[in-house]
Amino acid sequence: ICSCVFGFYWIRKNLTDQQQTSLAVWICGMAMFFQLLKIVIRLYLGNFDHREDLPLQLCNMLPFAMFYVMKTKNRMLFGILFFWIMAGTFQTLFTPTLKQCFPHYESMRYWVVHAGLSYVALYGVFVYGWQLKIRDAILSAIGMNVLALLMTPINLILDSNYLYLVDKPPGKTMYDLLGPWPWYILSLEGVIIVLFGLLLVPFYVFRWLSPNVKD
Repeated sequence: ICSCVFGFYWIRKNLTDQQQTSLAVWICGMAMFFQLLKIVIRLYLGNFDHREDLPLQLCNMLPFAMFYVMKTKNRMLFGILFFWIMAGTFQTLFTPTLKQCFPHYESMRYWVVHAGLSYVALYGVFVYGWQLKIRDAILSAIGMNVLALLMTPINLILDSNYLYLVDKPPGKTMYDLLGPWPWYILSLEGVIIVLFGLLLVPFYVFRWLSPNVKD
């Protein structure tokens, strides 16, 4: 939180546009490195499990997507991924699904990936100055459902639980409030509408207070 509050202000005041982009790309690169490092370590230890260790969970895919977004400054794709990160990845900082403790490599990977993604999502807003609209939330919700549809046959083929479509994640998470399978998947549709709507509120309040600010 302190890094966001003070870091974004310092970055905007002291770094050039190119330096700002390089920093965002570097953060995404670190998240990608730790994500790939997990696969290498598991293969080396001989305990790699394709049902759990492929980068097919939402938070594990996003470092690669955000690397592209930050490097190319793709505003449209950012609008889709922002809601995925802030509604999903960000809340897992407070309800972690970890089974291991520091200094286990999985613990380090978890915090670097989830904190890094949350940071670059806010980076796009406070450093790049990107404002989100209802259009972005709608596209993001549609994209989430399309991704779930694409992942369903993959789970069936791999006997896996990517995107937690087959079972709830381990640990105490918000999924515990949504009922048993498959009802929690339907409940998530309502959660998406509520969370995405709440995430939009600050942007429209900001526009109302600052009508001259461009999107």
